Amino acid sequence: MTMNAGETSIIRPLGNDEQDLLARATVGNANWPGPRFTFDQILQMPTFARYFTWWPGPHDFGLVAEDAGGTPVGVVWLRYFSAAAPGYGFVDESIPELCVWVAEGQRGRGLGSRLITAILGQARSLALPAISLSVEAGNPARLLYERLGFVPAGPYFDEGTLLIRL
Repeated sequence: MTMNAGETSIIRPLGNDEQDLLARATVGNANWPGPRFTFDQILQMPTFARYFTWWPGPHDFGLVAEDAGGTPVGVVWLRYFSAAAPGYGFVDESIPELCVWVAEGQRGRGLGSRLITAILGQARSLALPAISLSVEAGNPARLLYERLGFVPAGPYFDEGTLLIRL
């Protein structure tokens, strides 16, 4: 799929061999709003490392946005977690957690919205019941998630845990 977000980008399926891209994206996400963790620290923290290690699980999938030169500039992926080893936005084992990252120079151009919209379409076509995510307080991405239909997961969850029923 081709789309315009600043420069022309191609959205393609996330490959089974792209664990390094997911690791880089996880480091980028963990370091919002600024540097807090090194790459090596993220690798040693199971709460972060589970977002990219053993990729993909049996039902995990994602999409990558590449610039005109073929360099990944954004990625969105759905990851299933267990109650024994949940993600930050864990709601239920039957509901995957959405992770999204857009390269710093590409933000604010609609790429994140397009990636999320595309993966929501795939999730609907697979008849998934819902998708959750986690967003830190003050992160401006929350406005994007809410605009796309995510709402607070409910009173038994952290206020940063959002959910969209499909």
